[in-house]
This record gives sequence, C-alpha cells and structure tokens, in this order.
Amino acid sequence: MQRQNEKKLLNIIKVVPLLMLVLFSITTTTLMIQYNNRQLQKEIKYLKNDYTNLQKEIIKKEVLKVHAIISYEYENLKHLITKEDILKKIESMKYDKDGYIFIIDYNGNFLINIEKSLIEKNQINLKDKTGFMITKEIIKVAKDKEGYLSYIGLFGTHHTQSEKISYIKGFDTWQWAIGYGFHPSDIEPKILKRTQELQELNDELVKKILFTNVILTSIFVALFILFSKNIQRRFNNYKKKIAKKEEKNREKDEIIFHQSKMATIGELLNIISHQWRQPLAQINAVTLDIYMEQKQGRLSDEELKKSIADIETTTQYLSNTIDDFSRFFVQEKEKVDFSPKVAIEECINILSPSLKHVDIKVSILKDVKINGYITLYQQVILTIITNSLDAFESQKIQNPKIKIEVDEKDKKSYVSISDNANGIKSDNIDKIFDLYFSTKNDKKVSGLGLYIAKQIIHKNMNGTIILENRGNGACFSVSV
Repeated sequence: MQRQNEKKLLNIIKVVPLLMLVLFSITTTTLMIQYNNRQLQKEIKYLKNDYTNLQKEIIKKEVLKVHAIISYEYENLKHLITKEDILKKIESMKYDKDGYIFIIDYNGNFLINIEKSLIEKNQINLKDKTGFMITKEIIKVAKDKEGYLSYIGLFGTHHTQSEKISYIKGFDTWQWAIGYGFHPSDIEPKILKRTQELQELNDELVKKILFTNVILTSIFVALFILFSKNIQRRFNNYKKKIAKKEEKNREKDEIIFHQSKMATIGELLNIISHQWRQPLAQINAVTLDIYMEQKQGRLSDEELKKSIADIETTTQYLSNTIDDFSRFFVQEKEKVDFSPKVAIEECINILSPSLKHVDIKVSILKDVKINGYITLYQQVILTIITNSLDAFESQKIQNPKIKIEVDEKDKKSYVSISDNANGIKSDNIDKIFDLYFSTKNDKKVSGLGLYIAKQIIHKNMNGTIILENRGNGACFSVSV
C-alpha cells in the first residue's frame, strides 16, 4: 500500500506540473491571441475614425479656403468684381474627381453645383431619399456660422446614392451657404486595404506568439522532466536513508522489547517462586509424613494412596502453572482472533498469588474479538496490573481494589483497568509512557513497561492506550 502511494506521489510530481505548464501555456496563448484580436478591432475602429476625421478636415479646409477667397474679393475688390465673377472663379477651381464646392443662397437657390439641373430652379424643399430636408438644413447650419451635416447624396452628384458628409459655412454678407462634401464609401477601399494590412500583421504576430510559446513550453517541459527526475532521485535516496534509519530503529526497538520482556519475565519468575513455594512445601510435608509413617510401621495402603493422590493433585497444579507461563513466553508467528476476556483471565491466573489480598472485579459488558498477537496483548495487561500492585505497595493501600471492564466502543474492543492507588502526579502523567521514565524509586526498575505497552498497542495492534486519573486512582483505557 505504501509503495502504491509513493508511486502515485511520484507520478503526480511528474505529470501534474507538466499538465499545469501545458494548461498555463495554452491559456496564456489564448489570452494573448484574444487580446491581439481585440486590439486589432480597436485599431480598425480607430482607422475608420481617423480616415473619416481626416477627410472631414480636408473638406473643412476647402470650404474655409473658398470662404476666405470670397471674403477677400468682397472686401478688397468689391467695386471691381461682381458676384458672377466670383462664382465663375470658384467654379473653375480644380478638385478631385468626386469633390466639388456647392453654394446655395438663403432662399434655396443653388448658385454652384455639379448637377446643373439643381441650378435651374429653387430647391428650398429639396429632400434626400429618406425625406431629409437637405437645402433647409444646409441654410440652417450656414446661418449658425458653420458645421458638419450628414445626409444621403443626391442622384447625379455622385456615382452612388450613399451617405454624404458636408462642411457648411455661411457668408452672411451675400447670404450664401458654402459647402464641400465627401462620401465615406469613397474611402472604404483605403480603409479595407489598411485593414487587410493590419490583419496580416496580426496573423504574423499570432504565428510568432504560437511559435514562441511552443518553444518556451518545450524548454520548460524538458526542464520539468529533468526536475522531476532529480526529485525522484532525491526521493529514492531519501527513502534509502529512511530505510536505514528504520532498520536501526527496528533493531533498537527489538533490543528494548527484549529488555522489557526480560523485565516482565523477571517479575513473573518472582511470582512463580511465590506461587510454587506453598505447593512444594505441601509435597515435602506429604512425603515426610509417608516416610515417618512407614518408619514407624503405621503406613497403610489407604494412607499411601491418599498421600500419592495429594502429591499428584499438587504436581498437576504446578504443571498447569508452567503451561500458563509457557504460553506467555512463546511469541506467535501469525496474528489470530482472540477474546480479550480469555486473555485477561489468563493474566489474572498467572498473577493470582499476588492478587490474593486484592479485591479484583472483572466486568464483561461485550467481548469483541481482537485480531493480533495474544501474548503481546497480555504483556500490556500484565504491565498495567503489576503497576497497580507496585502502587498498592508503595502507597501502602489498606484495601487495594482493581476494576477491569471489557466492552465495545466505536466497533473496537475497549478495556479499562482502574485502581485505588491514589493515581499519578499531574507532573508525571504526560511522561508516563516515555522511554526509561518511572515513578518508582527502585534503581532496578527499567522504565520500559509502559513505553513498550504503548508501542505494542499503537504500532503492533493499531490501537490506543491512554492514562487518566479517575476518582482515587489511575485508569488505563486500551482500545484495539
């Protein structure tokens, strides 16, 4: 499972940055192209406005030039030149093929126009094809001094009947409206040509952007591949270092476990010595009685059989005790399903000589089977109970009590072991599971028991063990 997770992590390191880079490149390229297209549309719009404004400036200058000529002729040569002479002079001025000056008096008569039919009669009610009153609007602008006017050009004045923009300026002395106009459609070919040029430039720019992004993306992809390989190499080297450290820690843990096991065995052997002392003394007494009765000639067959039966019962008790200890000393090779109730009962049987003067109560609410190593689990239980026994002795508890409760919580086996040995000092309660820490003053105490108990429950059995002061004693809660 761990190898699969590591493989997934390495694949993520290799693939995710590349995908992010490609996605970033595509997004950046798309945004740049969209930005360029927006700028192109703005430039085309500005281009149209620039060409239109330029043309408007041209017609304005022409009108102002003609107005200046008329004003000069009137002010300086008014006694030598007539209106007709001035109109002929203006009419003779050369313009481009579609450009011309037109003059209308304020009564609506065309004095100069490219379409001669308009000069033949009064055109005060002249309209364009949309109904716009051309003559009246021109005169209105002229009376307002000057300005631009837009309308549809008249038939015969241009090769198309399209929108026309004229600049009008009034010569109030003679009540003339002087105008010059242009058709925006005439400049569309120029705009179109310039637009095509801009489009071609934009296309070239887009190609350069795409090419540059492809090159940069390829370079970064190569760098990311090298980077991911470097990370993978460092990760593998780090794994090797961790594996070496774990091996050392495992060796250290094995040594500590062995020390703890030996300490527990030492305590159990001490219990065995107490447990066997009375039966051995009993066997010795029976054999001595047999010897004395036989020496005095009073040994009957019935008494011999009874004495032999007593010795067999006592030796069977000793044999059962050996079996209990041997099961504890032998470490299982495979995990098995076992009952916490049975495991605890066996521990109590082993410790029975030390528990003679202890009021121990076992409450089985729900016995949920555990999959694991029963002897390791029993080592934890024995450690907790023997700690309580030591506390009873050191605290000189008059009526020692141990309460064991077996239950189920959150679909886990839950065992609580509590005593009335006055609990653990608050300064020590957070350090009670630390390696080599002990609250006992005996120098021979290893301080391994509870540390190993926590390692067994947490690491070997994937459970939890906690300690808290409860009532007038300590309470260990083991959840597996």
